[in-house]
Amino acid sequence: MKFVTLESLCSDIIDCPHSTPKWLDEGIPVIRNFNLINGHIDTSNLSYVDEATYLERIKRANPEEDDIIISREAPMGVVGMVPKGFKCCLGQRLVLLKVNRLKCSPQYLLYALLSDVVQKQINRIDLTGSIVSNLNIPDMKKLLIPVVDGDINKIGEYLNSIDENISNNNKIVQQLEAMTKTIYDYWFLQFEFPNEEGKPYKSSGGKMVWNEELQRDIPEGWGSEKLKDVIVENPKSKIKVGDVKNIGEVPFFTSGAEILSTNDSIVSGLNCYLNTGGNADVKYYYGDASYSTDTWCITARDDMKYILPFILDKIKPSMDKVFFQGTGLRHLQKNLLREYSLCIPDNDVLKKFEKIARDIFVQQHNLLAENRKLESLKEFLLPLLMNGQVTVGE
Repeated sequence: MKFVTLESLCSDIIDCPHSTPKWLDEGIPVIRNFNLINGHIDTSNLSYVDEATYLERIKRANPEEDDIIISREAPMGVVGMVPKGFKCCLGQRLVLLKVNRLKCSPQYLLYALLSDVVQKQINRIDLTGSIVSNLNIPDMKKLLIPVVDGDINKIGEYLNSIDENISNNNKIVQQLEAMTKTIYDYWFLQFEFPNEEGKPYKSSGGKMVWNEELQRDIPEGWGSEKLKDVIVENPKSKIKVGDVKNIGEVPFFTSGAEILSTNDSIVSGLNCYLNTGGNADVKYYYGDASYSTDTWCITARDDMKYILPFILDKIKPSMDKVFFQGTGLRHLQKNLLREYSLCIPDNDVLKKFEKIARDIFVQQHNLLAENRKLESLKEFLLPLLMNGQVTVGE
């Protein structure tokens, strides 16, 4: 194994514009520090600018497919790769790397930057002496990148194939979730569940009756109940978020957006995880899981278990406006939410939906479990491949 400088593997290293644009709710995406996660660009929480601002921000360089983006600070050294057909520009504190493909593939350089060998170099840099470390361009160019004997591009291809499998599994999980939500909307909000003849109930003339408690028409044979009569409350957790080391294969739910990991589970099966402080949010998960002291973990009685996550997801906007109260940090008023009135379908429709939803949740669980194994494999192989202890065959 030998080391070469980052500069020697790049055709160009371009700093970002040092200005904050006017953010828009839609337009052309701007990549920011928090969008760089584990070598990928997370597109779930993008910021946007207009065309004129975009053109101004790409004057130095236009981000293209397989270019690498690396953060100079807050935090230093996080990286991501520009995907195919993704039109974007850079936010502040980011640097664009144009890889010299005659020297190595973009995929190899990406994983080399993620390796402990390079990340330890980045972590040692604190040129400003301030709380926020800064990786300036001259020092970035001098970063030593490991190069092993043989075809280094095969290493990039192999690790990238693992990431592609993970990405494909995540896409399937998202598609399954979208499909389940569509079925829920169609059956339980539009009342177009299949009737005895397999036709959509309401549009086929299914009888609707007025429900006084809900103050609306619902299908004949359906009813209403309070949320408190449907849910089953799991024990309150004694685990604080700060005590979780984020190591393990069991998801750990919090009242924040991030889902951590641990080794020990509190619950299993299908459960919902509600924020109790800040803003309303509802997460649901099928499988072994754990959760923090500030998370309300609930499930439902057997007949309503597989519909509860979608009920809570649909009422999340009103939950935030009505059931979160208080000055300063708002908190979930559980007693108010417990009194929320629900539309209760008949058992036949619930059983049909349960069969569909349960099968989908199991598929999602298996795909996510496979992803955890693939992530562990990548983490195990990355240092071995980068120091030449393991090679990639034909």
